[in-house]
Amino acid sequence: MSQQSEDGKVLADIIKNVHRRLRQELKESGDSESSWINHCRNEARLKEYAKSMHQLATEHWERLRESNPDTSRINWTWSFLSNYFLGNGCEIQRQKSKLNIDWPKLMLKDSKISVLDVGSCYNPFKEFEELDVLPVDLCPALEFVYQCDFLTVPVGEKTFLEDQSVLSLASSSFHCVVFSFLLEYFPSCSQRWTCCEKAQQLLMEEGVLVIITPDSKAAHSNSKVMRSWREALEAIGLKRIKYEKLLHAHCMAFRKTSIDPPTSEDRLKLLALKMYIPQDFHSQSDSEQEENDHIKFTEEELAEGFTYLPMLND
Repeated sequence: MSQQSEDGKVLADIIKNVHRRLRQELKESGDSESSWINHCRNEARLKEYAKSMHQLATEHWERLRESNPDTSRINWTWSFLSNYFLGNGCEIQRQKSKLNIDWPKLMLKDSKISVLDVGSCYNPFKEFEELDVLPVDLCPALEFVYQCDFLTVPVGEKTFLEDQSVLSLASSSFHCVVFSFLLEYFPSCSQRWTCCEKAQQLLMEEGVLVIITPDSKAAHSNSKVMRSWREALEAIGLKRIKYEKLLHAHCMAFRKTSIDPPTSEDRLKLLALKMYIPQDFHSQSDSEQEENDHIKFTEEELAEGFTYLPMLND
């Protein structure tokens, strides 16, 4: 194994251990709110995670992106957004809806697409001039990314930023919200659901939620999970309009439509349960899980980088 591959394995272990500890802490406490608060207070752990993710993305994934652009989550997101907002993608979706109404003109501020990148880490979308990106992260890796706990940040009339922190986010103000490798970070389905509900509130009408989640298996291996997410999000007016399985990730786009979302507390709880990932049902101890995570990869797989991430079945 090359030194670069070995370095990537070390970074992967740091990232996987944070995910594992979060799940274990939730299992021990049974309280997702308190376990999340404790996690947010662990500044050393958060900084180590942010540094590792930044290094993994910029030193390993970028290498793969250059050699094989079709594997890139960044390229996929940009391609979709440019087609939907700058091409005829939105118009095609309007035609598919078969609604006999006068559609309003899709407004772009200064001809730019307004994007909220949640869990941004280092703002990988800054290279695209057509995007007006607000990059936010629980613990940013770089200073120009805004600190924000997306689970708890208020949604109001205006977006307030202060000293590189987000105090509130404006409802119905973004063309796109991006969850790239975000939802699997959270240890409970209720937290993932909270994120998606908040994204729906923040999107403009006909705006899109982009969800990308890592998975190196074949597309059908976790098809039940993807279908469950689609059903849950459609219930709150986020209709899936694009799905593609890249080599190491599921890429999805959900369009905000006008519906009356469910208000029944029991119904909302059932929908939240649909935002599950296989790890939610793991019963192994930490040591057993650690043993299962020692999977042997080829040199080529390790070089590709995405095999480092906690996948849907890890």
